[in-house]
Amino acid sequence: MVRAAVLFSRVHEREAADLFEMRVHGLGGQGAVTLVNWLAQAAYNGGRHVQAFPFFGAERRGAPVKAFVRVDDEAIDLRSQVYLPDLLVVMSPDLTGQAIEEGIKEDAKVLLNAGAELAARLAGKFGRGFDYVDATGIAIEHGLEVDGMPMVNLPLFGAIAADSGVTDLEGVLGVVAEVAARRGNPDAYKAAATGGFESVFFAAKEGAGVG
Repeated sequence: MVRAAVLFSRVHEREAADLFEMRVHGLGGQGAVTLVNWLAQAAYNGGRHVQAFPFFGAERRGAPVKAFVRVDDEAIDLRSQVYLPDLLVVMSPDLTGQAIEEGIKEDAKVLLNAGAELAARLAGKFGRGFDYVDATGIAIEHGLEVDGMPMVNLPLFGAIAADSGVTDLEGVLGVVAEVAARRGNPDAYKAAATGGFESVFFAAKEGAGVG
C-alpha cells in the first residue's frame, strides 16, 4: 500500500510538471475562443494532448469572455475550468485586474495586449511585471480587422507561442496558413502572427524593458 502511494505521488508530480494550463480573458468579438482553438491545434499537430474550451457570460459583442487551454504529453483527465494558469493572457487591458483576481500560479506569466507605456503603467499599478505585445497595433498595421475590430488574436497567437513554448513559430504558421487559405490574405496573416512572436517585451514594476 505504501509503495503504491509513493508511486501515485511520483506520477502525479510528473503529470503536474508536464501539464500546461492557460486562461484567456477577452471581449466578445476579439476572438478569444478562436485563439485557444488555434493554440490547441498547433500543439496537437506537434503530437501533444490538448483541451480547448470557452466560458461565456453574457453572449454579446463586447462582453467579457474567458477561454481555456490545457496541453500535456499525456492524456488529460481534468474537466474543470483553469483556475491557476501557467500563462494568463489578457486581450483587453481593461480586464487586467479582473483576470488577475480570478487567480494565477505564483510563478505564472501574464501576457497583455498593450503598448509599452500602458504596460508600464499597469505593472506599477498592480505591483508585478507583465509580458506584453502590441497586438492591436500589429493587427492594424497589417490591415486585419473584422467588423471594425482589430484581429488581435493573430499576433497574440504568435506571442503565446514565444512566451510558453507550447509550440514554435513553424507550428503557429502551419495553423495560420490553414486559416488564411479559407479566409484569404495569407501574407498579412503570416506577418501578423510572426510580428507577435517577435515582439514580446517585458514591463517591470519600475517600467518597461525589452524581454
